[in-house]
Amino acid sequence: MVNATAVAAGDGLTERAACRRLRRLAAQVPAGQTIVELGAYKGRTTAWLALGASEGDGATVVSVDPWDLRADDDWPAGYAQVEPAYATGVYSQSGTFTAYRDHLRACGALMRVWTVRGFAAEVGHGWQGQPVGLLWHDAEHTADAVADDLTAWLPHLAPGAVVALHDAGNPLMGVMAGAKRVLNNPDFDWRHRKLYRWRKDPTRRGMLVVRKR
Repeated sequence: MVNATAVAAGDGLTERAACRRLRRLAAQVPAGQTIVELGAYKGRTTAWLALGASEGDGATVVSVDPWDLRADDDWPAGYAQVEPAYATGVYSQSGTFTAYRDHLRACGALMRVWTVRGFAAEVGHGWQGQPVGLLWHDAEHTADAVADDLTAWLPHLAPGAVVALHDAGNPLMGVMAGAKRVLNNPDFDWRHRKLYRWRKDPTRRGMLVVRKR
């Protein structure tokens, strides 16, 4: 049983409204499909996804993140100005992966999540698992990286799958541009996409949701 109180106490950078929305989306994914998370950090959204899956049909959650496989100085130029956390190297610290596992364990979600240490696009190109019913992207936010990640996972999306992307409300990030490059086509309902802005700071984070037809 996933502990909702422990889930809500998780450390991370994703706004609470987006976490609750991920919980609802995860609960709608059928057991024969997979929930894939690209970018986990300390497991805050991972736990929310696992909670939602446990409240639905019990779909498997797959969390993909390089953690300390990526060096501190391997982020694109200018990233530190957009998100100060990149300048401190918090994403690539070895303790971050430990914090991720400790949080999932505390929530009772560790055995519900398949953890993959790797880069989003590389894992996507080699994916041989179940069709993906929910794809949550919170990996590198440059337009090229977002487009590459989505392109790698596109062939694995189930009909009617939901693609959700974090930080889409931040004009300094390339999330919206990368998503539009890949998802603005007849296979997706780009016209009726939803951008849920962060009420506390509408131009910083936010969540974009696009559904596959």
